[in-house]
Amino acid sequence: MPAVSFYLPQETLNTVRTKAKAENIPVSKIIREAVENHLKTKESIDARQRVLKCLAKKKPLGGMEGWKQLHQERDAADADRG
Repeated sequence: MPAVSFYLPQETLNTVRTKAKAENIPVSKIIREAVENHLKTKESIDARQRVLKCLAKKKPLGGMEGWKQLHQERDAADADRG
């Protein structure tokens, strides 16, 4: 795995080192997981925005009226289950 250098504020580095020591794992693993989680979050936000854009543009459920009708049907179906 290639090595990468970057700077952290001293307080952040101290926190990461404390966590690494407490969990008996390398500092690099904590940093790597933080970067990976950040990237996944970014991908998730981008995907969510693409879905919302599609829903707003194409209105596949019939717009707000279609959504309200579908929601009422789901509520009625849930009420019948109980």
